Amino acid sequence: MDISILGAGRWGSTLAWAQNQAKRKIILWNRDDGFLREWQKTRKNKYLRLPKDVLITADLKKALQSPVIFIAIHAQSFRDLCRRLKKLKPENKLFILAMKGLEEKTGKRLSQIFREYFDGHNRLGMLAGPGHPQEISKHIPTAMAVVCERQADLKTAIRFCETPSIKIFPNRDFLGVEIGAALKNVMGLAGGILTALGQPSLKSYLLARGPVEVGRLIKKMGGKYQTAFSLAHLGDFGATVFSGFSYNHQAGELWVKKRKRAANAEGIPTLKAAMVLMKKYHVKMPICEAVYRVFYKNLAPKKFMAALLERKTEFE
Repeated sequence: MDISILGAGRWGSTLAWAQNQAKRKIILWNRDDGFLREWQKTRKNKYLRLPKDVLITADLKKALQSPVIFIAIHAQSFRDLCRRLKKLKPENKLFILAMKGLEEKTGKRLSQIFREYFDGHNRLGMLAGPGHPQEISKHIPTAMAVVCERQADLKTAIRFCETPSIKIFPNRDFLGVEIGAALKNVMGLAGGILTALGQPSLKSYLLARGPVEVGRLIKKMGGKYQTAFSLAHLGDFGATVFSGFSYNHQAGELWVKKRKRAANAEGIPTLKAAMVLMKKYHVKMPICEAVYRVFYKNLAPKKFMAALLERKTEFE
């Protein structure tokens, strides 16, 4: 097998479909539950159908046979998966994170969690940027970024990430890509809030100021400020801040309309992680802070716009 994908959810199954379009042999793994058994029975969801030559399995050891392994699960489940993987002792694999988020309680990046369990014999990359099953499954192309801890792995990662529907642009700033990709989800929540409030024009504020505050955090953490303006963050706004397909955009709308917290929106736990990082690195992030106040401090959504604009005036 050429490729394994861990996680058969919306994005993991889309990657399996796209990789199959690239004529690669695919193992799609998921934990053994009713969701997986439904996949094995029907081989489809509401977005796509997987051909019979895609192996769908709950056998994690079998999935680790591939030299390149994508991980597409919820960020808050990543530590548990790393524990399971370590017990199986994978050797000399290239793991590619196809997921976005920060650990809720600690603010740790996914790469930091990975390195708590694996040494350098298992290499790490990340795929980030805009991509929706609703579009990719219809052969609508997108552009995404890939980054690797070791530059020597970048050529391999590009080759295995690129498909007929996905154009890859390499990046060298792993930290910046991780932070930018995670906080893009927070901007998606903000976009959904503004949509529900009937104020879509204020999304221009998110577009102009969001990457600025995210770039400041990235720089303080040791990454490159300009990575916030790359595909990993700003480039993903079209698929998050402005798109109703986005789980995070939907979650922002849902909270305003029904005061219900969506289960699949990575941006909600990422808000807590972002607050940890803001305090640790002494960075002001007005948009992230305002969204946090809506979801965790009972700020009335109608006061969200005022919260965005209460920051100190400064030159652009």
